[in-house]
Amino acid sequence: MLAPFRVLISHWQAIQIFVNRDIRGRYVNSALGLWWAVIQPLALLALYTFVFSGIMSVRLNGSSSTGEFALYAFCGLLPWLAVADALTRSASVLFDQTPLIKKVVFPSEILPVHLVLSALVVEIVGLVVFLVVVIAGGRLPGWSLLVLPIVIALQFFFMTGIAWLLSTLAVYLRDVRQVVGLLLTLWMFLTPIVYPASLVPDRFKWVLDINPMTAVVDAYRAALPDDRMPSPVPLIVFAAVAFTVFVSGHWVFTRSKPTFADLL
Repeated sequence: MLAPFRVLISHWQAIQIFVNRDIRGRYVNSALGLWWAVIQPLALLALYTFVFSGIMSVRLNGSSSTGEFALYAFCGLLPWLAVADALTRSASVLFDQTPLIKKVVFPSEILPVHLVLSALVVEIVGLVVFLVVVIAGGRLPGWSLLVLPIVIALQFFFMTGIAWLLSTLAVYLRDVRQVVGLLLTLWMFLTPIVYPASLVPDRFKWVLDINPMTAVVDAYRAALPDDRMPSPVPLIVFAAVAFTVFVSGHWVFTRSKPTFADLL
Protein backbone atom coordinates (compact mmCIF):
# COMPACT_ATOMS: atom_id res chain seq x y z
CA MET A 1 0.00 0.00 0.00
CA LEU A 2 2.97 2.31 0.50
CA ALA A 3 4.45 1.57 -2.93
CA PRO A 4 2.64 4.37 -4.83
CA PHE A 5 3.73 6.90 -2.20
CA ARG A 6 7.34 5.73 -2.54
CA VAL A 7 7.08 6.34 -6.30
CA LEU A 8 6.14 9.96 -5.69
CA ILE A 9 9.00 10.48 -3.24
CA SER A 10 11.79 8.64 -5.06
CA HIS A 11 11.00 10.09 -8.50
CA TRP A 12 9.85 13.55 -7.41
CA GLN A 13 12.61 15.40 -9.30
CA ALA A 14 11.83 13.54 -12.54
CA ILE A 15 8.13 14.27 -12.08
CA GLN A 16 8.88 17.97 -11.65
CA ILE A 17 10.94 18.00 -14.86
CA PHE A 18 8.10 16.40 -16.82
CA VAL A 19 5.52 18.77 -15.33
CA ASN A 20 7.64 21.80 -16.21
CA ARG A 21 8.22 20.51 -19.72
CA ASP A 22 4.54 19.77 -20.22
CA ILE A 23 3.38 23.19 -19.06
CA ARG A 24 6.04 25.00 -21.09
CA GLY A 25 5.13 22.97 -24.17
CA ARG A 26 1.42 23.68 -23.82
CA TYR A 27 1.39 27.29 -22.64
CA VAL A 28 4.68 29.14 -22.30
CA ASN A 29 5.51 29.25 -26.00
CA SER A 30 2.01 30.39 -27.00
CA ALA A 31 1.08 34.05 -27.39
CA LEU A 32 -1.20 34.14 -24.33
CA GLY A 33 0.77 31.66 -22.23
CA LEU A 34 -0.89 30.51 -19.01
CA TRP A 35 -3.83 32.82 -19.71
CA TRP A 36 -5.21 29.92 -21.74
CA ALA A 37 -5.72 28.20 -18.39
CA VAL A 38 -8.20 30.97 -17.60
CA ILE A 39 -9.68 31.52 -21.06
CA GLN A 40 -10.85 27.91 -21.51
CA PRO A 41 -12.96 27.67 -18.32
CA LEU A 42 -14.24 31.22 -18.83
CA ALA A 43 -15.39 30.38 -22.37
CA LEU A 44 -17.16 27.25 -21.16
CA LEU A 45 -18.62 29.19 -18.25
CA ALA A 46 -20.03 31.82 -20.60
CA LEU A 47 -21.59 29.11 -22.77
CA TYR A 48 -23.11 27.16 -19.87
CA THR A 49 -24.36 30.35 -18.21
CA PHE A 50 -26.04 31.44 -21.44
CA VAL A 51 -27.68 28.06 -22.05
CA PHE A 52 -28.61 26.95 -18.54
CA SER A 53 -29.19 30.30 -16.83
CA GLY A 54 -30.12 32.59 -19.68
CA ILE A 55 -32.27 30.20 -21.72
CA MET A 56 -33.33 27.38 -19.40
CA SER A 57 -33.52 29.62 -16.30
CA VAL A 58 -31.70 27.17 -14.06
CA ARG A 59 -30.81 28.76 -10.72
CA LEU A 60 -28.23 27.58 -8.21
CA ASN A 61 -28.55 28.07 -4.46
CA GLY A 62 -32.06 29.48 -4.85
CA SER A 63 -30.80 32.71 -6.42
CA SER A 64 -32.30 34.31 -9.52
CA SER A 65 -29.05 36.12 -10.31
CA THR A 66 -27.11 35.09 -13.41
CA GLY A 67 -23.94 36.19 -11.62
CA GLU A 68 -24.62 33.77 -8.77
CA PHE A 69 -25.14 30.98 -11.31
CA ALA A 70 -21.81 31.81 -12.96
CA LEU A 71 -20.06 31.85 -9.58
CA TYR A 72 -21.40 28.45 -8.55
CA ALA A 73 -20.91 26.90 -11.98
CA PHE A 74 -17.28 28.06 -12.11
CA CYS A 75 -16.59 26.35 -8.77
CA GLY A 76 -17.74 23.10 -10.34
CA LEU A 77 -15.95 23.63 -13.64
CA LEU A 78 -12.52 24.23 -12.06
CA PRO A 79 -12.03 20.74 -10.59
CA TRP A 80 -13.92 19.05 -13.40
CA LEU A 81 -11.75 20.49 -16.19
CA ALA A 82 -8.64 19.28 -14.35
CA VAL A 83 -10.09 15.77 -14.06
CA ALA A 84 -11.18 15.68 -17.71
CA ASP A 85 -7.83 17.00 -18.98
CA ALA A 86 -5.70 14.57 -16.99
CA LEU A 87 -7.80 11.48 -17.72
CA THR A 88 -8.17 12.23 -21.43
CA ARG A 89 -4.43 12.60 -21.89
CA SER A 90 -3.53 9.65 -19.64
CA ALA A 91 -5.24 7.25 -22.05
CA SER A 92 -2.57 7.98 -24.65
CA VAL A 93 0.43 8.95 -22.55
CA LEU A 94 2.21 5.58 -22.86
CA PHE A 95 1.85 5.65 -26.65
CA ASP A 96 3.17 9.21 -26.76
CA GLN A 97 6.25 8.18 -24.79
CA THR A 98 6.87 4.80 -26.42
CA PRO A 99 10.60 5.46 -27.14
CA LEU A 100 11.26 6.07 -23.45
CA ILE A 101 9.48 2.89 -22.44
CA LYS A 102 11.09 0.70 -25.10
CA LYS A 103 14.68 1.92 -25.15
CA VAL A 104 15.42 3.29 -21.69
CA VAL A 105 15.20 1.94 -18.16
CA PHE A 106 12.57 4.46 -17.19
CA PRO A 107 10.01 4.69 -14.33
CA SER A 108 6.97 4.78 -16.63
CA GLU A 109 4.59 5.08 -13.68
CA ILE A 110 5.48 8.77 -13.40
CA LEU A 111 4.03 9.53 -16.85
CA PRO A 112 0.36 9.55 -15.74
CA VAL A 113 1.38 11.32 -12.52
CA HIS A 114 2.91 14.30 -14.31
CA LEU A 115 -0.25 14.77 -16.39
CA VAL A 116 -2.35 14.91 -13.23
CA LEU A 117 -0.03 17.44 -11.63
CA SER A 118 0.02 19.56 -14.79
CA ALA A 119 -3.78 19.64 -14.82
CA LEU A 120 -3.85 20.63 -11.14
CA VAL A 121 -1.31 23.41 -11.70
CA VAL A 122 -3.54 24.83 -14.44
CA GLU A 123 -6.54 24.49 -12.14
CA ILE A 124 -4.75 26.39 -9.37
CA VAL A 125 -3.94 29.21 -11.81
CA GLY A 126 -7.65 29.46 -12.63
CA LEU A 127 -8.49 29.29 -8.94
CA VAL A 128 -6.17 32.20 -8.12
CA VAL A 129 -7.72 34.34 -10.84
CA PHE A 130 -11.18 33.36 -9.58
CA LEU A 131 -10.29 34.43 -6.03
CA VAL A 132 -8.93 37.76 -7.28
CA VAL A 133 -12.19 38.43 -9.12
CA VAL A 134 -14.28 37.42 -6.11
CA ILE A 135 -12.27 39.61 -3.73
CA ALA A 136 -12.41 42.51 -6.17
CA GLY A 137 -16.19 42.10 -6.13
CA GLY A 138 -16.24 42.60 -2.38
CA ARG A 139 -16.59 38.99 -1.20
CA LEU A 140 -13.77 37.96 1.10
CA PRO A 141 -13.16 34.20 1.49
CA GLY A 142 -13.47 32.83 5.03
CA TRP A 143 -11.60 30.19 7.01
CA SER A 144 -13.32 27.46 5.01
CA LEU A 145 -10.88 28.26 2.18
CA LEU A 146 -8.21 26.39 4.17
CA VAL A 147 -10.03 23.14 3.40
CA LEU A 148 -9.34 23.46 -0.32
CA PRO A 149 -5.69 22.24 -0.18
CA ILE A 150 -6.95 19.04 1.46
CA VAL A 151 -9.61 18.60 -1.22
CA ILE A 152 -7.07 19.22 -3.99
CA ALA A 153 -4.71 16.65 -2.44
CA LEU A 154 -7.50 14.06 -2.33
CA GLN A 155 -8.36 15.00 -5.89
CA PHE A 156 -4.75 14.29 -6.87
CA PHE A 157 -4.84 10.77 -5.42
CA PHE A 158 -8.18 10.04 -7.07
CA MET A 159 -7.11 11.34 -10.47
CA THR A 160 -3.72 9.60 -10.36
CA GLY A 161 -5.27 6.23 -9.55
CA ILE A 162 -7.68 6.48 -12.46
CA ALA A 163 -4.90 7.76 -14.75
CA TRP A 164 -2.80 4.68 -13.94
CA LEU A 165 -5.78 2.42 -14.66
CA LEU A 166 -6.67 4.12 -17.95
CA SER A 167 -3.10 4.24 -19.25
CA THR A 168 -2.72 0.52 -18.51
CA LEU A 169 -6.06 -0.44 -20.04
CA ALA A 170 -5.31 1.58 -23.18
CA VAL A 171 -2.26 -0.60 -23.89
CA TYR A 172 -4.46 -3.69 -24.12
CA LEU A 173 -7.62 -2.09 -25.56
CA ARG A 174 -6.88 0.62 -28.10
CA ASP A 175 -10.53 1.78 -28.09
CA VAL A 176 -10.07 3.16 -24.57
CA ARG A 177 -8.76 6.46 -25.95
CA GLN A 178 -12.01 6.97 -27.89
CA VAL A 179 -14.29 5.74 -25.13
CA VAL A 180 -12.79 8.00 -22.44
CA GLY A 181 -14.07 11.19 -24.10
CA LEU A 182 -17.62 9.82 -24.27
CA LEU A 183 -17.58 8.60 -20.67
CA LEU A 184 -16.23 11.93 -19.42
CA THR A 185 -19.07 13.78 -21.16
CA LEU A 186 -21.62 11.51 -19.51
CA TRP A 187 -19.85 11.83 -16.16
CA MET A 188 -19.90 15.61 -16.35
CA PHE A 189 -23.65 15.82 -16.82
CA LEU A 190 -24.15 13.29 -14.02
CA THR A 191 -22.28 15.70 -11.74
CA PRO A 192 -24.15 18.75 -10.35
CA ILE A 193 -21.96 21.36 -12.03
CA VAL A 194 -24.41 23.36 -14.12
CA TYR A 195 -27.52 22.39 -12.17
CA PRO A 196 -28.27 22.18 -8.45
CA ALA A 197 -28.52 18.79 -6.81
CA SER A 198 -31.94 19.84 -5.50
CA LEU A 199 -33.36 19.61 -9.05
CA VAL A 200 -32.53 15.91 -9.29
CA PRO A 201 -35.63 13.74 -8.63
CA ASP A 202 -35.47 11.61 -5.51
CA ARG A 203 -35.44 8.38 -7.53
CA PHE A 204 -32.16 9.47 -9.15
CA LYS A 205 -30.42 10.84 -6.04
CA TRP A 206 -28.43 7.64 -5.77
CA VAL A 207 -26.57 8.62 -8.96
CA LEU A 208 -25.16 11.68 -7.19
CA ASP A 209 -24.45 9.66 -4.06
CA ILE A 210 -22.20 7.18 -5.90
CA ASN A 211 -20.51 9.90 -7.96
CA PRO A 212 -17.20 10.86 -6.28
CA MET A 213 -17.12 14.21 -8.06
CA THR A 214 -20.31 15.28 -6.29
CA ALA A 215 -18.37 15.54 -3.03
CA VAL A 216 -15.55 17.45 -4.75
CA VAL A 217 -17.87 20.01 -6.35
CA ASP A 218 -19.76 20.47 -3.08
CA ALA A 219 -16.49 21.03 -1.21
CA TYR A 220 -15.37 23.72 -3.67
CA ARG A 221 -18.70 25.50 -3.41
CA ALA A 222 -18.68 25.24 0.36
CA ALA A 223 -15.17 26.70 0.63
CA LEU A 224 -15.60 29.49 -1.92
CA PRO A 225 -19.02 31.11 -2.42
CA ASP A 226 -20.87 29.57 0.54
CA ASP A 227 -18.10 30.19 3.10
CA ARG A 228 -18.98 27.08 5.08
CA MET A 229 -17.20 23.87 5.98
CA PRO A 230 -17.90 21.01 3.54
CA SER A 231 -20.12 18.17 4.73
CA PRO A 232 -17.70 15.83 6.51
CA VAL A 233 -19.31 12.47 5.63
CA PRO A 234 -19.16 12.83 1.80
CA LEU A 235 -15.60 14.14 2.08
CA ILE A 236 -14.52 11.20 4.26
CA VAL A 237 -16.11 8.77 1.82
CA PHE A 238 -14.36 10.50 -1.07
CA ALA A 239 -11.04 10.26 0.80
CA ALA A 240 -11.53 6.51 1.21
CA VAL A 241 -12.41 6.13 -2.48
CA ALA A 242 -9.46 8.30 -3.54
CA PHE A 243 -6.87 6.28 -1.59
CA THR A 244 -8.41 2.97 -2.69
CA VAL A 245 -8.29 4.00 -6.35
CA PHE A 246 -4.76 5.39 -5.90
CA VAL A 247 -3.36 2.17 -4.45
CA SER A 248 -5.33 -0.09 -6.81
CA GLY A 249 -4.33 1.91 -9.88
CA HIS A 250 -0.64 1.67 -8.99
CA TRP A 251 -0.94 -2.06 -8.33
CA VAL A 252 -2.54 -2.69 -11.73
CA PHE A 253 0.02 -0.50 -13.49
CA THR A 254 3.08 -2.14 -11.93
CA ARG A 255 1.70 -5.65 -12.50
CA SER A 256 1.19 -4.86 -16.19
CA LYS A 257 4.34 -2.78 -16.69
CA PRO A 258 6.63 -5.67 -17.85
CA THR A 259 4.40 -6.21 -20.89
CA PHE A 260 4.27 -2.59 -22.06
CA ALA A 261 7.41 -2.67 -24.24
CA ASP A 262 6.12 -5.65 -26.23
CA LEU A 263 2.61 -4.28 -26.74
CA LEU A 264 3.39 -0.66 -27.61
